[in-house]
Amino acid sequence: MCSFPPPAEFVGRLRWTDVPEPVRVRVEALVRDFAAVTCAGAVTPTARIAAQYAMHQHAGHQASLLYNGARVSSTGAAWANGVLANALDFDDGHRLVKGHPGAMVIPAALAIAESIEAPREEVLAAITVGYEVAVRAGIALHERETDYHGSGAWGAVGAAAAGARLLRLDPTQVGHAFGLAEYHAPMAPVMRSVADPAMTKDACGWGAMAGTSSALLAASGFTATDCLALDAIGAFPARLGEHWYAADMYIKAFPCCRWSQPAISAALVLHAEHDLDPDTINRVTVRTFAAATGLSQRPPTTTEQAQYSLVWPVAAALISGEFGVAQVLAPALSDHLIHGLASRVEVQVDPVLEAAFPGLRRAAVTVETSNGGRYSSELTEAPGEPDDPQWGNLVASKFTRYAGELAPESLLARLLVP
Repeated sequence: MCSFPPPAEFVGRLRWTDVPEPVRVRVEALVRDFAAVTCAGAVTPTARIAAQYAMHQHAGHQASLLYNGARVSSTGAAWANGVLANALDFDDGHRLVKGHPGAMVIPAALAIAESIEAPREEVLAAITVGYEVAVRAGIALHERETDYHGSGAWGAVGAAAAGARLLRLDPTQVGHAFGLAEYHAPMAPVMRSVADPAMTKDACGWGAMAGTSSALLAASGFTATDCLALDAIGAFPARLGEHWYAADMYIKAFPCCRWSQPAISAALVLHAEHDLDPDTINRVTVRTFAAATGLSQRPPTTTEQAQYSLVWPVAAALISGEFGVAQVLAPALSDHLIHGLASRVEVQVDPVLEAAFPGLRRAAVTVETSNGGRYSSELTEAPGEPDDPQWGNLVASKFTRYAGELAPESLLARLLVP
């Protein structure tokens, strides 16, 4: 038998104690970050609508909605909790897949774990399996598809892996779970939602639900065609159990698209270092990579439009010295000062920054004032990259700030206590 098992065997065999300690620490921190972003996201209309829909259309008692604690079916909980996790675009991600594994893997694991009363270590092992499969499935999808699909397109396979681990499916059933998830995953054209932001976003709810459904169907004997991701993962140079993609996850300091966050960070540095009067700023130039230029540049009227903007958060950061949840919700969306400055923000593609994307995502901001001042930041990365020495502190800060509403009796809360 090979030292590192093929995907279907890895899913069934991995135990929490098999995971290296540094990776276990990271996974537990990712669950803590998930708790923070779901609590923060509960203020959004998206989260409310998703919860109401799940209660009306996915009745059941198997699992809980993180939004309000209501009991629904496992698939309904996975869907609504996936939407909630991505409601502020505040959730974790991985550079190589340009998307959000945790928003699908953790909701799927929670939904099935609640229905079978799985112990803590089993749930954490399933979440780890889900991350490892999801990222590899995403890399494989991006390599074989010319169009850029949102997170649900590959995250569904990771969600199915997490569910399959909890249900203790055998390798054949795991293969069918993967195949069902890949076959039915939403091929979300996410750049349309980037350019014209709406609640569609990264299709995380659909990915979580498709993966959960696939694991449950496979457990009952439902079969699928071959899974392209399963074959690709088996051939990966970064083999399962050898390289841990969960340790490479980034987390977010700001509730918006990751592509705007290097520029926000640069703008915050300029605000801190210079006494900038917004009324005297004639022009703001952002140098960045091409994908970031696809973000909406129109004045935002909804939280989704504010999250998928580059000019809005840069303007808000220069004016107030912060960019948090309040800046993507009303009444901030009516702030005429931010709107005025946002209209004077120009975005440019830098060939050097474009060549480094997506492995390295940086931006620089230059501010020109009416009195002849010119202030330029250095090339800046966003906080929370996997090698950021403050990564753990950022998780702790988000949790302290936002997770006060986490129900202590919930499965999610119990996962946070060793």
